[in-house]
Parts: sequence; structure tokens; C-alpha cells
Amino acid sequence: MKILLIDDHVLFRDGVQLVLDKLAENVQILNASSYEEALPLMQANADMDLVLLDLGLPGLSDIEVLKAVRKDLPSTPVVILSGNDKGSKVKEILSLGAQGYIPKSTNAEVLIQSLKLVLSGGIYIPPEILCELNGEDNDTAVATKTAIDNPLTRRQYDVLQKMIYGSSNKEIGELLDMSESTVRVHVAAILKALKVPNRTRAAHLAVQKGWVALEQE
Repeated sequence: MKILLIDDHVLFRDGVQLVLDKLAENVQILNASSYEEALPLMQANADMDLVLLDLGLPGLSDIEVLKAVRKDLPSTPVVILSGNDKGSKVKEILSLGAQGYIPKSTNAEVLIQSLKLVLSGGIYIPPEILCELNGEDNDTAVATKTAIDNPLTRRQYDVLQKMIYGSSNKEIGELLDMSESTVRVHVAAILKALKVPNRTRAAHLAVQKGWVALEQE
């Protein structure tokens, strides 16, 4: 596994590297202190598995750096590691294609589990920031909500949200603009991921765990 860590604090990079060694076997970590320093590393490693990006880097603005990294490595998930924990900032970076936000105050165990979730196709947002997002924009929060113990991808969230209200596969397909056969594939994956026998149990578990929210009338 190949990970690019972009952060201008050497001591922080050294500490994160020790934690990332536990993420998987044969983890290769490439370090950069700025986008300019990271650019040749990205150009030489198109097979990068993950990018961990700090905010407030010297040079380009946060938004410019994120956009540039997404353009340089369009198929590689990008996770923000930062001390800026404002919900508005998190919403902004998610809208620009980041797959998660992890505060620098996060402990090692949570960091590892969060990154595993992202690598499996999910999106990670800290619970405390989810609460703020729920207060600001419930629809956005529900669409992006991801708990550490939740194995679903973002698209599976969308399908599960409709399942809660008893929508059929055909209705879900029409609502989410996908074919009925694709919905069936998502439903099967949801049941397998949640280890439940049917749609009713899946919906009940999701609401009980707080992975999705009931829409307000």
C-alpha cells in the first residue's frame, strides 16, 4: 500500500508514519511538506492508494491544493488531516471530493479505523462534526454520515435511506436515477455488510445505530 502524507510539520509526519505502519502490511509512505514538493511524487506514483492532506500549507490556498491533488490523482481517495474542525470547512472539502476529515487530535486507533473505512469506499466524518452538520443542513449530514463501525459506502447510504421508508427496488431506482438491477446489487451488498437477513432488519439496525436519520415531515 502506497500513501502520500502532505504536511509541513516534520514531527507530526513522523508520528503519523508510525501509526500508518499498522494500517496494513508493506505500507510505503511518501512525505511532502507542500503541494510543490508533493507534485513530483504524485507524477511518479500514479498508483497511490491514499493521500493524507493537511490544511494551511504554505503556498496555495486549501481549496487550490485540494483541487490540484484531486486532479493529479483523480482515482485516489484524499483525506484531510487538520486542526480546523469547523463544520462549514468540512462541508466545503467534502463537496470538492475529499473522502474524509480527521482531526489532528484523533487517537491512533480511531485514525486507523477511519482510514480503513475510507479505503473500503466510505466517507469518514467525526461524530462531533456530524452533530454540527445536522444542525446546519440535515440533508447534507445524512448523505455523508459515516460512523467508524459502519461498513457502508456513500451510495449504499442513499439506497438504505429509501429502504427505511419501504420503497421498492423500482422506486429506489427512479428516485436515485439508477437501474433496478443496480439497486438489487446495492441491497444485497447492504444486507451482507450489515449481516442481516432482510430489508426490514437492515432498516431497523441503521436507525438504531444512527447511521441514517428519519426525514422530518
